[in-house]
Amino acid sequence: MRICICTTPIRPVPTTFPPFDSMVIIQSLRKIGVTADFYNIDYFRPKHEEVKSYFGENRFDIVGISAVVSTAYAYTKYLASLIRAVSPHTITILGGNLAASAEILLRKTEVDFCVAGDGELIIQDLVMALQEQSWSYEEIQSIPGLCFLDDVGRFHFTGYGTPPTGDAIDWPDYSLFEADGSLSQFIADTPDFLVEYGVEFPEAMREKRAATVITTKGCVSRCTFCHRWEKGYRMRPTDQIVTHLQYLKDRYDVAFLSIGDENFGSNRKLTHELVEALGEMGFLWRASG
Repeated sequence: MRICICTTPIRPVPTTFPPFDSMVIIQSLRKIGVTADFYNIDYFRPKHEEVKSYFGENRFDIVGISAVVSTAYAYTKYLASLIRAVSPHTITILGGNLAASAEILLRKTEVDFCVAGDGELIIQDLVMALQEQSWSYEEIQSIPGLCFLDDVGRFHFTGYGTPPTGDAIDWPDYSLFEADGSLSQFIADTPDFLVEYGVEFPEAMREKRAATVITTKGCVSRCTFCHRWEKGYRMRPTDQIVTHLQYLKDRYDVAFLSIGDENFGSNRKLTHELVEALGEMGFLWRASG
């Protein structure tokens, strides 16, 4: 089975925030022995003919589209339609916050399935089901975390799945960026904000690099306007965070961190442990979420 996971443009210029969700889906599929290609459309911004040629030549069995926010809707509609035109048998699966509008997507675009919530475990179950030539919507309906239209156009939501616990959340595999040549977009030079904010740091650190990290998932609140999927706030264990940060430091010479958590600091005990570790390791950091 040939699978591709791709990003979508959400802003006028490529984001410097790594496509963590796409990466973790690819890594999750590896655990069940499935390899997936990565097509970072947001970074490369390929022209129409390039996108058409890519999907027409590869004719993937499954394409996973990562749509982070609502600004990705127009491109998602275009992309799903293009894939259907050049590869009619390809199954398209959409994940990300745009899936909060699942029924609209399923009725107005060529998307076949929407994933509601963290997709690491959901995608494993869905891909294993779709590998069977005789799969049915009745079988799909037993997989939590999915939205789809059945054979007669009825909308189904299978309920929320169980998200990975804090200690089970994968760290991103940056070799995906090394392979496609985009690493410098996400492991960057000394950030300008340090100079702009007048932050003082040793001259020797000026050649160091910067990275974004995610230490938590979920939220402590349930705001009615939010796309929030599952309940609960999950923080990775401090020792796992430290191990990952040491990896970034050793392999990519990272000394500056932007913590991209949506709710950094909600677990006070673990946050104090992390902050102390960041100081001991010599990182300069900010929390942007």
